[in-house]
Amino acid sequence: MWEPSAEKDREAAEVRIRPFDYVTDTAEILSFMPELYESNFPGFVVDVDFMARRRNQLRAAARDPSQMVLVAEDPLGLCGFIWLVVEQDYRHRRRGEVSAIYVHPRMRGRGVGRRLMEAGEEYLRSSGCHSVMLMVTAANQVALGLYESLGYEITRHQMEKRLPRGGR
Repeated sequence: MWEPSAEKDREAAEVRIRPFDYVTDTAEILSFMPELYESNFPGFVVDVDFMARRRNQLRAAARDPSQMVLVAEDPLGLCGFIWLVVEQDYRHRRRGEVSAIYVHPRMRGRGVGRRLMEAGEEYLRSSGCHSVMLMVTAANQVALGLYESLGYEITRHQMEKRLPRGGR
């Protein structure tokens, strides 16, 4: 089983990056979902059905060798996570995707997001991935800055148009 390098753990001893454990970590990760989704998708409301689906998706991720969830943990508990998926691109090469990443407000600005991204990239590299992609909300300037500082580039734009009800 893949484990993050001990050298990265020494850089910030109070935060440890480790693989997700479904039994012990699920409740805390689920507690992050309202802020993660409601802040990134204005008007979205996390409800009971959404939480049940995410719980089931976490259970599936824990069993699926093409997925990895890493958590960041400090003395107060979990303070972030990154959810990774290994897939094949259109050329049948392995590519990683950052499906979700979250850092608890108490730890923002302390390098936890960067450490999660670096650990995620290390895992994907060890899984034979040639690249990693992610989607980020255009208004999330802090995340955009982090990803750009890590060498991520815009390769496509997703556009959306709201349709008025009942007419043009």
